[in-house]
Amino acid sequence: MSRLEGKVAVVTGAAGALGFAGVRAMAAEGARVVMMDLSPTVHERAKELTEDGFDVRSYKGDVSVEAHIAAAVALATETYGRLDVMWSNAGLVSADWVLQDSDVLGISRDYLLRTIEVNTGSVFLGSKYAVPAMAESGGGSIINTSSIQAAGGDLALVAYGTSKAAINYLTQSVATSFGHLGIRSNALAPGLIPPMPPSAGGNHRLEEVSPTQLILNSQMLKDFGEPADVANAVVFLASDESKFITGQLIYVDGGVTGHLPTLSDRRRLADV
Repeated sequence: MSRLEGKVAVVTGAAGALGFAGVRAMAAEGARVVMMDLSPTVHERAKELTEDGFDVRSYKGDVSVEAHIAAAVALATETYGRLDVMWSNAGLVSADWVLQDSDVLGISRDYLLRTIEVNTGSVFLGSKYAVPAMAESGGGSIINTSSIQAAGGDLALVAYGTSKAAINYLTQSVATSFGHLGIRSNALAPGLIPPMPPSAGGNHRLEEVSPTQLILNSQMLKDFGEPADVANAVVFLASDESKFITGQLIYVDGGVTGHLPTLSDRRRLADV
């Protein structure tokens, strides 16, 4: 039997590279999936998977609008009769938006709040509407996309990092509140998965080195990550193989967050 046979999932940000890779991986393991994205390309992506023989539905909606999240969950339960997996993966990651994200002096209050409204608010709404549906199905797995940016302070990306740090707490809070219903809640923190957006913050000295190279200098593994690496982790958390794992933040980052902060300097001095 396939690892997700009989399971029904809702995935936000499903038209992007990470979301689409995860949807395909889940569908390949037998899941039926409702794909939600703000971009109309979500319909084309769903058509592609349908033509490959997978059972998916598409919904174009804004994850910061409560009625849209509710509609996506309703589409899953009305079409397939249940909900087992909610992967809240959507976020503001376009180059135009990220380039505005610097330190607390360089961004506006409105910019911060909009970032939190989309990145964190969508996770909140995803859990709010997934929990009752999962409870009726006998339990389920909530998966939230966090980021290595929430692992510590930085010179830029303060809004993005703040929104992702809030996701980490929200993930554990949901796990604590609804574990007795058989509902698990975990977060994934991806690392370097090209293509990367341009560097943020307006620091010209930092912009002399690509953000990709900056992260790679502190990564334990030598190779870039791929969307499939995140997708594999999503399938694991969606499956019963992870039935005793909840309230956890799992880094899929090639080891960026697993060492002392002096690693890149020590490598440079040792010419590694």
